[in-house]
Amino acid sequence: MFLTTDGNEAAKSACHSRSAERVLATMESLGGIFIKWGQHLSSMVYILPEEYTSTLARCQDRCTSKTTLGEIRRLVTQDCNQDLDSLFSEFDPEPIGVASLAQVHRARLRETGQVVAVKLQHPQVEAFCQIDIDTVSWIFDVMQWWFPDFGFHWVSEDMRDSLPQELDFRNEAEHARRLAAQFANDTKTALVVPQIFFAHKRILCMEFMEGARVDDLEYMQRHRIKPSAVSTELMTIYSKMIFLNGYVHCDPHPGNILVRPHQGPLQRGRPAFDIVLLDHGLYRTVPEDLRLNYAHLWTALIEGDEEGIQKYCAGVGGSDHRLFASLLTGREWHTIRDAQLSVPRSALEKERVANKDGMRFLRRIKDIFATLPRVMLLLLKTSDLLRNVDEALRKGTAASPYVTYAIMGQYCAEAVWKETKENIWCQLGRMGLTWQLVKTFVISWWRYKRIELSLWTYLLHAS
Repeated sequence: MFLTTDGNEAAKSACHSRSAERVLATMESLGGIFIKWGQHLSSMVYILPEEYTSTLARCQDRCTSKTTLGEIRRLVTQDCNQDLDSLFSEFDPEPIGVASLAQVHRARLRETGQVVAVKLQHPQVEAFCQIDIDTVSWIFDVMQWWFPDFGFHWVSEDMRDSLPQELDFRNEAEHARRLAAQFANDTKTALVVPQIFFAHKRILCMEFMEGARVDDLEYMQRHRIKPSAVSTELMTIYSKMIFLNGYVHCDPHPGNILVRPHQGPLQRGRPAFDIVLLDHGLYRTVPEDLRLNYAHLWTALIEGDEEGIQKYCAGVGGSDHRLFASLLTGREWHTIRDAQLSVPRSALEKERVANKDGMRFLRRIKDIFATLPRVMLLLLKTSDLLRNVDEALRKGTAASPYVTYAIMGQYCAEAVWKETKENIWCQLGRMGLTWQLVKTFVISWWRYKRIELSLWTYLLHAS
């Protein structure tokens, strides 16, 4: 019996689906960091077949192990040197959210009466964390030994670096405070970061935030919030993080982003809704040269400038610029080359991008990832998560997907302009005022303003 091409694809998809379900079941039975690993793998749509990523995405909302009230009392006493009742006048024993590493409870501070969210790490996580990390590393070591061309050992290395930081909630508190400080004077941005009241290694007490997940379209409809406007604002926030500040929240999946009507008086020019960013455990600081090369790269991608794409792909550590451009944008190369990112992705294009051409693709992507700085891997994951949220929010609306790239282009242009100004001032101090410097300044300023004006005009028309 011979299968047709369609029959082969159907059989392959069915095999992937069965295998993905088995992997999910195994991860759920093991719990702890294996659930976290599943969440990480579910975002790797640029490597894994869709059957795996969609199945493992269920790890984002599924966790069966809960910490009991008795365990919570012992945990609070050990970490805070106080008992639960002396800290909180009210404490709901039923968690409002349970994840792989921790769970969150609603409570009220005894001292101030403030309603808070208390994040508590599962006690067994710390006990078995190192064993689980070593097990995952061993699995990847065996795969690398058995299949020398495997080339994805960096996945376990990334987990080994990131997880210990996420398991110390004092790091999360510091990330949240730092991000809030960076946006403190930005009165036109809808970002809200929960206030941190206190933090210990396994306990984090923060401001309680009302709201719904960013992909809850019914909630937005009830509160007259335009989903496309939420997507635009989310991309604005992340563009500022990545291209201007170089300090990035790297886990923007829908469970970590809330939307709600704006609380309090509304500043002129500010959206009438809030975007609340949760779970500040995973951050990366982007080195200055990498941040600027990344800004140049996105500018080149938007303009379909292959020479610029090739140059700045090398600048961020990427080889095979055409494949890397497709990974970054989720688009086929001819779409990028023709500067057609404004055209919505068709079902056929999604299928082609998702069809990774088997081992040939894996060998090529392995070579790319071997040269990428670790921070770029997380930025790649972040871009893909944001793109998925953007497509979900714009689905069924007349809003153009190019708004996303227009916003990114604005902040890329601003980052490049700031770099140019700094270089000119440095040369001015060394060489004095020259006609060449004046010419460079005027040309660079006009290029920046031209891009800014054209993108602003587009956004005004699109809104």
